[in-house]
Amino acid sequence: MIAVDTVPIQQAKQLCREYHYSDVFPPHCMVSLGFYDEQGLGGVAIWGWGVRPRHTIQLLFPSLDTGDYWELCRLCCREDLPRNTESQLLAGCAEWFRRNQPERQVLYTWADGIRGKPGYVYQAANWLYGGYINTEIYLTENHEPVHPRLMITRFGSRSKAVWTGLGLRRIRGKQFRYCQFLCGHKQRKQLLKESPINWTRHYPKQDDLVWRIDAGEGSRETRNPPRIERSGQFRQSAFHTSLPLFAGLTHG
Repeated sequence: MIAVDTVPIQQAKQLCREYHYSDVFPPHCMVSLGFYDEQGLGGVAIWGWGVRPRHTIQLLFPSLDTGDYWELCRLCCREDLPRNTESQLLAGCAEWFRRNQPERQVLYTWADGIRGKPGYVYQAANWLYGGYINTEIYLTENHEPVHPRLMITRFGSRSKAVWTGLGLRRIRGKQFRYCQFLCGHKQRKQLLKESPINWTRHYPKQDDLVWRIDAGEGSRETRNPPRIERSGQFRQSAFHTSLPLFAGLTHG
């Protein structure tokens, strides 16, 4: 276990921009924990919520509310550190929350199977696995990801006519659920009983990853991970497509 403490959120985000595969952050980044070594900031875990905090936790544990949990928004360490650093960092975060925020009962996260990650870091940290959902993203010709929610907010739809008109490919894959309990045994037992999710330690592996890729002419299944770069033009609020069909959609 690595001992952690709070670090300034902007420092935590900067480390993620340097070393994490995604440089876009969820809307509610509330607590950043990390550690320093001789080289400076070594690793960070940013905790908060996604876009629907109450909805998220009550789908998993109906009796809980937003004040009872944190979702892991970003986990990132420098590349020169040992491979088990991230799982040790997670263990340090759990201990910090038990000491400093005892009202938190659950830590929760997703592993990005759609990006080729079944969640080995959480498995090494002994988190519980709660199955998967099927999800999708869209890719530009430069392999930049476009989130489905952005398709709705920016273009009003994620219909095939919209994403093919924008020259995108649709990628479908998996997201894997993981959680760790911070509460005592009695409360943990009650939460497991009420949860509609089957939480186990029968973990997914690389062979469980599969993708369906559709460029507008029908989808094909593959076990080769698609190339996904960092976000580019589609993350900018000023982005406008030059396609006449969608000119009105870009202006609301």
